[in-house]
Amino acid sequence: MENMKKVKLAVFGEILFDIFGDKQRIGGAPFNFAAHASRLGADVDMISAVGCDELGKSALDIARGFGMDTENVATIDIDTGYCRVTLRDGSPSYELVGGVAYDKIPMPEKIGKADAFCFGTLAQRGEVSRATLRELLAHRELYGEIFYDVNIRGNHWARIVVDESTSAATILKLSREEAVMMDTDVTYTPGREEDVCRALAEKYPNLRLIALTLDKDGSVVYDTKAERIYSSPKPSSKLVSAVGAGDSFSACFLVNYLRGAGIENSLLRATALSDYVVTQLGAVPDLPPELIERII
Repeated sequence: MENMKKVKLAVFGEILFDIFGDKQRIGGAPFNFAAHASRLGADVDMISAVGCDELGKSALDIARGFGMDTENVATIDIDTGYCRVTLRDGSPSYELVGGVAYDKIPMPEKIGKADAFCFGTLAQRGEVSRATLRELLAHRELYGEIFYDVNIRGNHWARIVVDESTSAATILKLSREEAVMMDTDVTYTPGREEDVCRALAEKYPNLRLIALTLDKDGSVVYDTKAERIYSSPKPSSKLVSAVGAGDSFSACFLVNYLRGAGIENSLLRATALSDYVVTQLGAVPDLPPELIERII
């Protein structure tokens, strides 16, 4: 990886622990995204908050183990976030707890330049964290791209939050289910992904790329300037757990795209990684060396 362009990412959002029965695994979409990006060789500045508890200490250790910069992960006197996860036929449902550390992420003392600033929706449910995000986004000149993963969880979102976030973004990632929920003049129809992408591009002129994941049908990326859509092959792996699959897709696509791999290659590599992640229990599994060669 020494000869490849070094990519710097600033990643804002929740760090939490997913609890599967008597097992617990670190999670949170931004954390999963950051972990995958770091594994792919990106420099990652994580902006979040954890508690003064054992889960918080563990989270910081794990983040540093992935190679993330945790200087901007605040330790505050509130419980570290956690989420109970139930799997049904491999698809996760989430019971999120409110009033936890990632709801009160403070403004970092120092912020620097990054090739992309990346964030999602869940951490914006807390007024403190949302105010911090707005202040970070006000420093638009520091970031080459602004990557927003809609990533809606249950009822922990508001339409105005999604609208403001999409307006700020240059690269948008959303799932098929989230495409249905977007407020455009076009209703999403399976097989007509380009229609909803065009509608989103028209409503949000800052968007350069729109990545739409389609579960068992793969994914597409729409280039708004060229008005061209790229489609991935359909995944072939047997589903064990979808937890973290979208985050791995996002990280792999963005890191490759920022390195200059092009939209098509970035999409193929992101699909290969997420296709492997769904075969594993856990959002950031160890990767076989042959897979790493394929996606970098």
